[in-house]
Amino acid sequence: MKNRHFKKSKKWICVTIIIFMLILDISSKYWITKYIQLYETKKIFSILNLFHIHNYGAAFSLLSQQRGWEIWFLSIVSILTILIATRIIIKSNNKEIKKIIAYSFIIAGAIGNLINRIIYGFVIDFIDLHIHNWHFATFNIADCSIFLGIIILVRTNY
Repeated sequence: MKNRHFKKSKKWICVTIIIFMLILDISSKYWITKYIQLYETKKIFSILNLFHIHNYGAAFSLLSQQRGWEIWFLSIVSILTILIATRIIIKSNNKEIKKIIAYSFIIAGAIGNLINRIIYGFVIDFIDLHIHNWHFATFNIADCSIFLGIIILVRTNY
């Protein structure tokens, strides 16, 4: 009986994280497209801007200069990531809650960016961290979710 309860709670943890992160990601991208023009910058803090751009590639705009095949390739990679992470969660040991949480964040981020690729053919990015004139790659909430999931996985394994 106890094991069955945990399986249900494991599902709810996954579903809750994924839905919460998707709502955050989709609503933030909607807000950016509604209130900030493409290539417009809004200063938030001395190290943070909102900068609306469209990323046709992957992280750090990798593959963004290609001619269309990258959308399909990156969509397939996202789908495979979602399927593999889901399988890992399903097969995970009941005591591996950090691992389950980590993969839930990764799934949420992959779904958020996949939705953009399917609807628009690009991903909406807008978080611009910088120190003076040095700018880190512009990213979004889905990317943060994937990054957080990876950090939790690394911390869990060490």
